[in-house]
Amino acid sequence: MTTTKPIPVYKAVSASLRALAVLEALNDMGPSGLTAVARRTGLPKATALRMLETLRGAGFATYDPEAKEFAVGVRALSLSHGYRPADAVVAIARPIVADLRADLGWPSDIVICQDDQLVIADTTSVGAPFSIVRRRGPGSHLPYTISATGRAWLAFCEPEQRARIQRFERPHPHESLDLMASPERLAAIVDETARRGYGVQSGEFFDAEAGAAVPVMVNGQLACCLNVVTARNAVPLEQIEARYVPRLLEAARRIADGVAQAGAGPATVERAE
Repeated sequence: MTTTKPIPVYKAVSASLRALAVLEALNDMGPSGLTAVARRTGLPKATALRMLETLRGAGFATYDPEAKEFAVGVRALSLSHGYRPADAVVAIARPIVADLRADLGWPSDIVICQDDQLVIADTTSVGAPFSIVRRRGPGSHLPYTISATGRAWLAFCEPEQRARIQRFERPHPHESLDLMASPERLAAIVDETARRGYGVQSGEFFDAEAGAAVPVMVNGQLACCLNVVTARNAVPLEQIEARYVPRLLEAARRIADGVAQAGAGPATVERAE
């Protein structure tokens, strides 16, 4: 009887994970000082500085001595060349989301899920008539428990994926510890989101932000989520729900129709679940 040797599974290299966490923090925050990076990643300052200098030496980060800030380096752009996050869906959604920005004035994100992590695939935050101070761009991750988009994803994804996500084996640094520790409370939020048909948040993610997110369903499966992000002190949640959500839902329907007509539904787009 022939036996097949198992494929060895190796532990992740801790130093590499720390360097990647620092690079992700820089991507999310934009140019930042050492203290901000250390706080965001939870690393000691000495460790964060060592990771930053390693990234800088490899060309993945830069340093501005006048501002005393680190930023993502040009070489990091090369990492995106092989990145294909549901290209067909994003390509179809992009002009529709641009119309949405022209209509509402506030920025929107097209959000997909890769390896059970929420990822901004595209955004209209640059050039939006109204905007907030945010440094999240394509490739940035979003939390599930406290973002409108995360709640919408949990409400409309397949039950198997929801169960995996809610194990929170690799939680976003901004996830709510209280909600992760209270499955019943999180389930109530997810159930209410599903009943309502969209996710909302007002100050839970970032104090200054409020917003809503809707699912884009293609052939009964979740292809992506679409959100709108506003300034909390400028647009009350009631206005978001009464005026902005119907426009989000209409945009989601247009995207779903376009994806279905192109034959690029969830079964054929790249999905890492």
